[in-house]
Amino acid sequence: MIEFYASHKLLVWIAAISLPIAGCLLYYIALGSHPVSRKGTDLGALVRRFGIREWISHWLMLLGFLTLAVTGFMQIVLDSTLSHTGRLHGWLGVIFFIIALITLLGWVRGATFKQYDWPWLLKLGGYLSPDPKPLAAGRFNAGQKIYYWSILLVLIGLLVSAIIMEHGFHSPASRKELFWCIHGLLGCLATIMVIGHGFLSLFVNPDTARVLRDGRVSKAYTDKYHSLWKAPR
Repeated sequence: MIEFYASHKLLVWIAAISLPIAGCLLYYIALGSHPVSRKGTDLGALVRRFGIREWISHWLMLLGFLTLAVTGFMQIVLDSTLSHTGRLHGWLGVIFFIIALITLLGWVRGATFKQYDWPWLLKLGGYLSPDPKPLAAGRFNAGQKIYYWSILLVLIGLLVSAIIMEHGFHSPASRKELFWCIHGLLGCLATIMVIGHGFLSLFVNPDTARVLRDGRVSKAYTDKYHSLWKAPR
C-alpha cells in the first residue's frame, strides 16, 4: 500500500474523496434518511447536545480539517515538500491537534463502551433497514464511539508521522519518504471518516444537523436514539 501510494498519490487521494461520496449517494438513493420529525409533527422541546465550549471546538475542528485537507491536497497536486503551503499546513496541524485533543478528552466518559452497545453493533445501528427501530444508546451510540477512538488514533498517527518527517534528523531520506506516505495514507483515512461522519449527521440523521447552529437538538431525537442519556436543557 505504501509503495502504491508513493507512486500514485494523486490517484489515491481522488479515490479517497470520490469513492466515499459515491457510496454515500448510493446509500441515500437506496435507504434514504431516518428523520424523527415528519411534516406536521411537533418536535417539542430542544435539549443541549453540546455545550458552548464543545460547540465552538466542533466548528474549529471542522474548519481546521477543511483547511488542512486543502493545503495537504495542494502539496500532492503540486508535488511539493513541507515548504510554502506545507509550512502553513504543519502549523495548522499542530493547532488542530491541540484543539481536537482537548475536545476528544472531554468526551472520554461518554465514549467508553457499555453492555448495551453490543446489540447496537450487532444490528449496525439499524442503518441497513429502511425503517429502523430505536436501539438503546447513551450520549454517544456504539458507532459514534468507534468513530471517536478511530479518529483519535488517526490524529495521533498524523502528528507522530509529521514530527518524524519534519524533525527526524536521524532518518535517511528514504525513511522520511516512508513517513510522508504513512502521513498521506492516514490523511486519506481521516478524509473518508469525516465524509462518512458528515453524511450520517447531515443527511441520514437530519435531526442532528441543527446542532451546528447552537448545539441543540430536539428532545424527540434524543428520546428515540439516545434513550439512556439524560440530556441537559
